[in-house]
Amino acid sequence: MEKTLIYHYTSLSHLIEIFKTGKLLTSQTEKMLKVKKPGLWFSSNSNWEPSAFKRFNDGKKEFDLNTPEEFEKYIGCARIITKLNPLFVTFAKYKHKSKVNPLLWEKMAEIGKSKGSDTNEWYATFNPLNINSLDIEVYENGNWISLKKENGEFDTELFNRNLEKTFVYKRGKEMEEKMMEELKKQNPEINKEKEIELKGEEVVEEKAEEVVEEKAEELVEEKAEELVEEKIEEVVEEKVEEAIEEKAEEKSKGIFSSIKKLFEKK
Repeated sequence: MEKTLIYHYTSLSHLIEIFKTGKLLTSQTEKMLKVKKPGLWFSSNSNWEPSAFKRFNDGKKEFDLNTPEEFEKYIGCARIITKLNPLFVTFAKYKHKSKVNPLLWEKMAEIGKSKGSDTNEWYATFNPLNINSLDIEVYENGNWISLKKENGEFDTELFNRNLEKTFVYKRGKEMEEKMMEELKKQNPEINKEKEIELKGEEVVEEKAEEVVEEKAEELVEEKAEELVEEKIEEVVEEKVEEAIEEKAEEKSKGIFSSIKKLFEKK
């Protein structure tokens, strides 16, 4: 019997970071929140996992990216695929295996359901996964397309094509061009050959990763705090820990109200 496929939905910007480390890591936010065994989250939903939404700031306003189409437009959309195996636990079992605070576990479910998620489709593992052992797909024009060619090679054309049409990439290029103009004003003796070298296609290709990592990261981190791609990282912030520690003894609606306000600010 064929095993069930499960999916980790993320952005192209975050996928670059995954390639750099070579691994898909467990939740950094859960570590910050002192969860004893942080999870790495997947979903059995083969179309889209609603809880993978991200809070985004385009420089004018903040809003949620809720669909793969919105991801594709602003930060690029990708998913990492593996087969369900005994290393994964259900969301229900995660509560006990991870020793997560019950209030946080309930809030995760509450927010996920508010976005249209089915927690029965959620699966977590507690160990990083090697990216080389996983399949990767990019969302393009309504379709999920494998990032690996038939010969196993990385499809750089597909990746770059989708990266370059994103809002964060274009904003990064705009910032780079402004920096170039400032450089020209401050250094009028820069010769034509140097200018062409700096603006040539070769440099653009070499700087593509840098543009996304530095410029896009700066845009998102400064104005939308952080482009997180893991399920918990999208819905929980550092102040949740303070809310839990200060009000855990109350066990009343007060703590849920406090945490809810915290998420609304995000």
